Amino acid sequence: MTKLSFTNKLLIAGAGATFVFAASPSQAVVINPTNFTGWQSVGNVSLSDQGASLSSTVGVSDTDIETFLGLDAGALDSINFEDATNGSAIKNTFTVESGDVLTFDWRFQTSDYLPYNDFSFYSIGSSVSKLADVQQVGDYGNTTSQTSYTFTTAGTYTVGFGVVNSRDTAVNSNLNVGVVPDGVVPEPITILGSLTAGAFGVVLRRKQKQQQQATSKV
Repeated sequence: MTKLSFTNKLLIAGAGATFVFAASPSQAVVINPTNFTGWQSVGNVSLSDQGASLSSTVGVSDTDIETFLGLDAGALDSINFEDATNGSAIKNTFTVESGDVLTFDWRFQTSDYLPYNDFSFYSIGSSVSKLADVQQVGDYGNTTSQTSYTFTTAGTYTVGFGVVNSRDTAVNSNLNVGVVPDGVVPEPITILGSLTAGAFGVVLRRKQKQQQQATSKV
């Protein structure tokens, strides 16, 4: 991801309504740094001010997840090349500008084993991308990471996260979002005061216009 010399930073979470980012060029905004309690969900999900935890077991069908997130029918099968069966998902809606960057910490853990290739994913509008699966982490394995997505077109988007069983509907896999995973060091956030250590979740960085950047320089 291209490093931006001047950015507005907005930690995204909270109510399920559309957020319109209207921070002034000279001041960034920090809102609800880890609070996912207002996000919409389907399946077996726990939402709190500490992040989101999604489980694949006791979830809803893959068709229900695709409908919930606004994905095409069969989208989950297509990114895993196997039969997605059931799972859980969350979503929220955001209005962004071209160049805005969405960044999130996540952890995928599985109690399953191959050939049952359970997987986790995120979606932006009608596009869906895999985060991790059993094949990647190994039987009963786990992984932690941070992912970024740059919006190339301004507009209103549904952002979703999910975890799904593959081939069967048993043995749990889990996706955590918005809690700092082990081994991942978040970018320091000092705007509008100091945040509690570990208070890091989903971040939107807004690239300022070149004219605004020039005006801000000393």
